[in-house]
Amino acid sequence: MIINATHIGEKIDGIGRFSLYIAKDFVFDNRYEIFVNEKALVHFNKKEISRLKVVSEALSPDYGFKGHIKRLFFANKLKGDIFTLSQLEVNFFNRRQILVLHDLIPLLFPKWHLKQYPFFKYLLPLALKNSKKIITVSNHTKKLIEKYFDINSKKIEVIYNGIEMPMEKKTEKENFILYVGRDSPTKNINMIVKSFLNLKTDKRFKDIKLILVGVNKKFEHQDIKSLGYVDESELDNLYRKAKVFLFPSLYEGFGFPVLEAMSRKTAVITSNVSSLPEIVGNSGVLVNPMSLSEILNALKKVLLNTSFREELEIKGFERAKQFSLEKMLHKYKQLLDEV
Repeated sequence: MIINATHIGEKIDGIGRFSLYIAKDFVFDNRYEIFVNEKALVHFNKKEISRLKVVSEALSPDYGFKGHIKRLFFANKLKGDIFTLSQLEVNFFNRRQILVLHDLIPLLFPKWHLKQYPFFKYLLPLALKNSKKIITVSNHTKKLIEKYFDINSKKIEVIYNGIEMPMEKKTEKENFILYVGRDSPTKNINMIVKSFLNLKTDKRFKDIKLILVGVNKKFEHQDIKSLGYVDESELDNLYRKAKVFLFPSLYEGFGFPVLEAMSRKTAVITSNVSSLPEIVGNSGVLVNPMSLSEILNALKKVLLNTSFREELEIKGFERAKQFSLEKMLHKYKQLLDEV
C-alpha cells in the first residue's frame, strides 16, 4: 500500500504532525511505500530516509498554493491501494483509497478560503464518493461529512488524533496568556487580542503578557508578543510556562493545540463549538468564541483563582492521556489490516 505523506513540510502544522507520526511508525513495515517531499527529510533519521520514497521539494506545502497543485497532480498519478493522509492530496477516482479528512474549514468559511472552496465544493465530493473508506478525527466532523456530502455513516470511521505525552517536569508558571495556531480568521485572533486589551484595563492584570505563536503580525501594545513559527523545544517551553492557554477558535476539526497545552499541565480556555467540547470534555473552560464577556470572565476566573487553575491543570493532564499516540497508531493499523 502507498502512503501519501507528500504534504509534510519543513515547518510542521497539526496535520503535518499527524502525518509524521504515521510515516515514522509505518516506515519499517514492508507492506507500505511512504512518499514524502525533500523538504520533509529534516524530520527523519538516516535509517528512516533509506526506506522512504522521496519526491521533489516543489511539492512541499512550504511553496503554498503551487505546492498544493503539484501534490494534487502527483496524487492522481498513483495507482493501487492508497492511504491518503490529508484531504488536500486526494486521488479523485481511486476506489481503493483510504482517505483521512481532518476538517471542512474552506467549505464552512468560504469567504476566507476563496482558493480552496471550489476544491471542497466540487472536487472533494468525487473523491469521497469513490474512496473505499473515510477516516475523520472527531464525531463532530463525521456528522458534517454526512450532512454536506451525503455519505453513508458506515463508510466513515472516527479515529481521534493522538499526541506524544511529554515528560513530566516541574515548571514555574509565568505571567502570560498563550495562543498557538495559524494566523487565520477562523482562529479568532482579533477576539483574543480584544479580550486581552480589555483584561489589561483591570489593574490586577497590569503585568500580564500575551504571546501569540504562529502569528507574524506585529501589535503596537508592548505586552503583546508575536513569535511566528517556533521550534519544538521552544514551543514545549512556552506551553509549560503559560498561566493559561486561550484558544477561542470558531471551528476545529480536532484541535491539536488544546491537547498539547493540557499535556503540559496548562489550564485551557477554549470554544464551546465544533469538535472542541468533544476533545476537552470538562477539563477546560468552554466559552462562546464570539462573546467578549464570556472570554473575559473565564480569563479572570482562571488567573485569579489559583485552586481552580490548578484543578484544571490536573484534569487537563489526565484528559490528554486519553488521546495517546499509541492508541491512535494501533487503531490505524487495525483498520488498515481489516480494510
